[in-house]
Amino acid sequence: MAKHAIPSAAPSEQKRGSGAHPHSRLKRALHPLRHTPLHPQWLVYLGEHRVRRATGARVRSHTLDIGCGDGWLADEIGDGVDYVGLDYPVTVAKGYLGRAAVFGSADALPFPDNTFDTVLLLDVLEHLAHPAQAVCEASRVLRPNGCLIVQTPFLYPLHDVPHDFQRWTEAGLSELLQSHGLRIRECHPWGRPLHTAAALLSIALARGLLELTARKHWSILLAPLLAIGIPITNLSGWLLARLLPESDFMPLSYRIIAEKPL
Repeated sequence: MAKHAIPSAAPSEQKRGSGAHPHSRLKRALHPLRHTPLHPQWLVYLGEHRVRRATGARVRSHTLDIGCGDGWLADEIGDGVDYVGLDYPVTVAKGYLGRAAVFGSADALPFPDNTFDTVLLLDVLEHLAHPAQAVCEASRVLRPNGCLIVQTPFLYPLHDVPHDFQRWTEAGLSELLQSHGLRIRECHPWGRPLHTAAALLSIALARGLLELTARKHWSILLAPLLAIGIPITNLSGWLLARLLPESDFMPLSYRIIAEKPL
């Protein structure tokens, strides 16, 4: 099972639209800074463009993107790929920037058996109350020798509450996919220990800063320290993670590529 560091962009940042969260306006304002240490999720977004290109290069012929959100994958795939984006209507109604061609549920896909060459579940499984059924459905609509790409966070804060149900280890994800007849080809954990720790601390500092600004209390004086702490934490974690040996015992996320046997 091959292992390479591949990041997972934060689901709450990828797919949230206007008005969906009390802090959504601030998130949108910070979005242009996501590739700088000033952004609290800078370490989460590292390598985002490379990963998107790599994902686009993986898709083949007839492709289904379950929980497609803003449909960014459609911009990464080449000619000759028939792309179908599917999203849940209730999700889109809550303010997500959807570009879905089809509305439906991941645990009851509106497609015949053996329809797609590639199926993607990118930052979706953790938001499903019945993830095993979604994997079963993904396997059903995959053609033999088809490819399923799953990306999901592991050590990452709660988001899109109350629709955040679970996290998996590599072993748990492998068991989930294999139990539905899929063969694991690759697993890519993303995030060395200090990389992950710094990302979580930076996000926690940003959350604390938001909560302080909403309070009329003397503790608001701490706000500048929290703001300065975000880039310091990001850069320190990035540098220390590069200096220390690689380890995947506390990753931010996992990305698994599985295949449906002939």
